[in-house]
Amino acid sequence: MKTTLLALEPHDDLVSIRDRLDWTKTPRVLLVWPKRGRVGIRPLDLALLRRHAAGLGAQLGLVTRESTIRTAAQRLGIPCFRNVKEAQAGPWPDDVRAVRPMRRFPRANLRAARELLPHPDPFETRRSPLLRLGTFALGVLALFAVMLVFIPSAEIRLTPPEQTQSVLISISAVPEARAAQISGVVPMQTLTLTLEASGTARGTGQLTVPDQAARGIVRLTNRSRAPVTVPAGTVLLTRSEPPVAFVTLESVELPAGKKGSAEVAIQAVEAGTRGNLPAGAVSAFEGALGLLVEVTNPQPIIGGSDKTIATASPSDFDFLRARLLTDLEREARTRFAAQVTGRDVLLPDSLRLEQILQETAFPAPGQPGEKLSLRLRAEFRIDWVRATDLEQVAVLVLDASLPASAKPIQGTLTWQSLAPPSKTPAGARWQIRAERKVRPAIEAREVIALAAGHNVNHAKQMLTQTFGLAETPQIRIRPGWWPWLPFLPIQIRVTG
Repeated sequence: MKTTLLALEPHDDLVSIRDRLDWTKTPRVLLVWPKRGRVGIRPLDLALLRRHAAGLGAQLGLVTRESTIRTAAQRLGIPCFRNVKEAQAGPWPDDVRAVRPMRRFPRANLRAARELLPHPDPFETRRSPLLRLGTFALGVLALFAVMLVFIPSAEIRLTPPEQTQSVLISISAVPEARAAQISGVVPMQTLTLTLEASGTARGTGQLTVPDQAARGIVRLTNRSRAPVTVPAGTVLLTRSEPPVAFVTLESVELPAGKKGSAEVAIQAVEAGTRGNLPAGAVSAFEGALGLLVEVTNPQPIIGGSDKTIATASPSDFDFLRARLLTDLEREARTRFAAQVTGRDVLLPDSLRLEQILQETAFPAPGQPGEKLSLRLRAEFRIDWVRATDLEQVAVLVLDASLPASAKPIQGTLTWQSLAPPSKTPAGARWQIRAERKVRPAIEAREVIALAAGHNVNHAKQMLTQTFGLAETPQIRIRPGWWPWLPFLPIQIRVTG
């Protein structure tokens, strides 16, 4: 006989199995339990599955090893098998329907028994009209009491008077501090900046330099017994210290003997008035030629001259250097001010030139030149204090002096420096004034205890007088037509 196999999964339940049974068309349906896991089927569900399968014209069979399922199936007459092969090998036993047990006792007629009982009517007007009226009044009063306690709710908005809390704080900025302290000590921060500048200045000094070389005539005398040639460019010297050098302008042949003398023109090696010498000043040769020839100048040597030109003096260099450093310092202050926020405090007295990284001047001091050029590259440093550290000090000091009955208003803290910071050996010191708005701290439980159960106008009057409010409190009751504030504290909310 054809059999439909339905392999069950651990997630199957009564509904999913019934849906799968609806698709079967064979006279026998075999439900196969999984080897692992349990199916969400209770023993009671087997009766519903058996009835549903019978309604479809099919006989239900099981393949399972669960003892509870097998026991329930045997009681319901559902055949159970150990495996699918055993179920398909032979015929299944007939479907034995469970017999509904008969009742042991006849059903009692409860309707007839209720008629036999007495029916007292406590609300009967003829018997107890006062009792009926009193019961009705008690119900109305109970309903009113419930409404009075649980239905109304209220919101009270208070506006306590604002006051200004102000303190003077002495600030000490030191490099060693790591955090803001209630004593007014704050950390000192440092900014570093490298800047370059160049400039020119006209030299105001004068420098004397050689102009024309001196010229003259010397007489050469041969002291040897052989002719001597004195070539052009021979260097002649004076015996002064240091010696003045001259050169011969042409070559000369000196014959031997007493007649071996000649005159030749000379010119000073270096230009300038230093070459102007009196007669007899030139008397030596440079080299071994002086052992053979004697030299002297019978006439003074003249024609040497100097000239004066403009040059940069040391004062010009110092002036240009100071001007460039002043420009760099001004630029450094501007650049440093742009690097910090608007509330941060720069310590202007701490601006310093840390070092000059590069300094190039042209021409060098002592060299001729009408125009002096100077280029500087310098590193500047300045100290500053963060605004957040000053605000933290202000909060610490203000909180320390805050009365116990007040609380600060968020976002109202302000501070300002009373004077520029002054430099000290340890860092910097100055004073600030810190202010903020505060309000009296009003406990919500006190407000609720004072206003609960009163009408709106009376509650407003008591709250204003008790807490000295700047404005009349706002009281909102729900529902709007209810005249009194709730009696339960949990039904009243206080804001402000």
